[in-house]
Amino acid sequence: MMNPIHIAETRARQSDDPQLYMLAYSAGWNAAADGGDLDAHARKVGLDGEAGFIEGVAAYRAKEATARDFVPGTPAHVQHLAAQR
Repeated sequence: MMNPIHIAETRARQSDDPQLYMLAYSAGWNAAADGGDLDAHARKVGLDGEAGFIEGVAAYRAKEATARDFVPGTPAHVQHLAAQR
């Protein structure tokens, strides 16, 4: 199973600017960890609308997700519950 950074590296290689993608991914991850207004943070650091930033936020949120964050009965929910045992 690929972890979030492996997925990000794969997507970065497919992007027009891999270095920018990874920079934006890291900024998105850190912004999500810090909390607050993510859109304002993205604008402040000049990464508003960058795919890497959005992916970084999503990856951090997925890492922090709990069973209550999934739609009951979906494969993601069942997998999450199985991993918790």
